[in-house]
Amino acid sequence: MTGSNNPSDPATVKAQVEELKQALADLHAFKTETQKAIGTQKWADEGLRNGPCNTSDGKDGVNYIVLSQTADPVDLQASVKVVKTFWESKGFTTRTETNPRDPGLIRLYADKNGGQLVSYYANIEGSGLEMDSVCVAGDQTAIYKELYPENFGLPANPSPSPTAK
Repeated sequence: MTGSNNPSDPATVKAQVEELKQALADLHAFKTETQKAIGTQKWADEGLRNGPCNTSDGKDGVNYIVLSQTADPVDLQASVKVVKTFWESKGFTTRTETNPRDPGLIRLYADKNGGQLVSYYANIEGSGLEMDSVCVAGDQTAIYKELYPENFGLPANPSPSPTAK
């Protein structure tokens, strides 16, 4: 196999990595828009990681997952309603969960065709967002080797060849 038919072809992997980087940029923009819709709270990203995922057509791939939290108070009902309306305007299907044993917690889950999942929770201690980027189809190991060469014993930035003086 050669070219784009080979999922481990270097050019294909580089294109997938660029697509994944764009997915991360889109995810951060969507997270920021969601946070602005909620209000003026100070948010802190508590984690960013890659994970395996499946595309809407069942192919293996890679995505980004981000967790962002705030301890600033929010109006529970109003914030969930604002986020629900905003996410639905972006094409997400939403569902809200509450627990009678924990009346101070509301969780809003949403998904979009293509496997993108997002959630928002609000309680008396603050609120949080956990968001997945779209899933980029490709070989997870090959993508990780391109993204994080230092984790595979490869130089992160190849040094230029020595020049003659």
